[in-house]
Amino acid sequence: MTTALTLIATIKALPGHAEAVAAGLQQLVIASCAEPGCLQYAMHRNQVDADQFVMIEQWRDAAALDQHRAAPHFLHFTNVFGERLAGIDLLPLQRLA
Repeated sequence: MTTALTLIATIKALPGHAEAVAAGLQQLVIASCAEPGCLQYAMHRNQVDADQFVMIEQWRDAAALDQHRAAPHFLHFTNVFGERLAGIDLLPLQRLA
């Protein structure tokens, strides 16, 4: 039996780039939600720091997450918007109960 994986990605846009990053993330959400192994892919924006976004993702298993990271829409986002980011912090979680 495989266990679903949850990933919380905190994405910080460089000053002046938050709106462009938000638009890119919105497109990434649409494409990622269509992936067969995606159970959840939700975008949130920090209410205090508008340059910070939090993605809450849930994947069927590790293979589905690996496929996501290799998907053209994910690679497009990293190639186009990577230089507009101050950083990305990933918190991988595994549900226990």
